Amino acid sequence: MSSYFIYIIIALIIVFAVWFIFAKVLKNKKPKEVTIKDIPVDIEALINALGGKENIKESVANGSKITFFVEKDEIIKVNTLKVLGASGIIQSTGKITVIMGKFSEEISKIINNDQ
Repeated sequence: MSSYFIYIIIALIIVFAVWFIFAKVLKNKKPKEVTIKDIPVDIEALINALGGKENIKESVANGSKITFFVEKDEIIKVNTLKVLGASGIIQSTGKITVIMGKFSEEISKIINNDQ
């Protein structure tokens, strides 16, 4: 009977330790904030490839894609976007969607705040 008591005590200690690690350590861990230096894309070159700040109305990020709503489609430099690291480009009237990878949210925020 005493061996069951020891097993129950050990199990309670393990459960408490796991709960403590989850509740205190992992839950309070904040994600690293991304700065402009962390982004491997030249933001100014990206803006210029899209026709400049005055051509970009708004940008919306969705996962690894950024949709740019633009004034003039004809001044967008698609080849420059590919050189800057776009793995895919979908262009339609008034907007262009560029697949830029994991930093898409940050790129979109920087461009929207820059205007």
